[in-house]
Amino acid sequence: MNNGFIYPFFDALVRMMYYCNLVEYFKFLAKLCTGVLHKRSGGELSTQEIIRSCNIAIDIYQIFKFGVLFLLWVCEASGAFSKLVIYYLLLSNLFTYFYYHVWGSKYGQRVDRDTLNRKFLNSLLAIAYYLLCYAYLYEIHYSQMIGWPDNLVDTTNAIFLSVANAFTLTYGGFSPLTQEIRMVFMSELINTFLFFTVIITNSIPNHAGKEDK
Repeated sequence: MNNGFIYPFFDALVRMMYYCNLVEYFKFLAKLCTGVLHKRSGGELSTQEIIRSCNIAIDIYQIFKFGVLFLLWVCEASGAFSKLVIYYLLLSNLFTYFYYHVWGSKYGQRVDRDTLNRKFLNSLLAIAYYLLCYAYLYEIHYSQMIGWPDNLVDTTNAIFLSVANAFTLTYGGFSPLTQEIRMVFMSELINTFLFFTVIITNSIPNHAGKEDK
């Protein structure tokens, strides 16, 4: 046991979470469809085409997860299932960047200009997504557990609370009323910490030595 037993256990847990991550199934289906089309045409599937199909799948997943969030928000879905869906998407959002940019996936990481910029853009979208997810949770699921300024519960206030809690370590005039909502506030702070001190530092483009000649 060269690595002891804690690391192998945690690594196995990360691998299991990889197979529970919805975006990987989007990528799998994209690669499968691309492979089937090439079989029919008799051509050979290149690495570049696989990368292209995966990037398209990731973009589709981005639209999908934002679409699910906005649909639940517009419908004011406040049931346990909708909360579970958002928490799953939040965890998936964080895990994807942890797995590919920190833990180290089994796939080689490209470092060309377009890939670096794409990685940076996707990181910004991921940050925006988790801020909006928490705003949705505050307005729809936890509004009764929060003291709102002037008792006004609306989307603008919810987004403001999410941003204030994430970036300023204050509640901006809001007040948590229960231990449960304090735990939710804390989870958003942890999300912010992981994105900005661990993950985002690996996603900022560095074009040194990569300029076009």
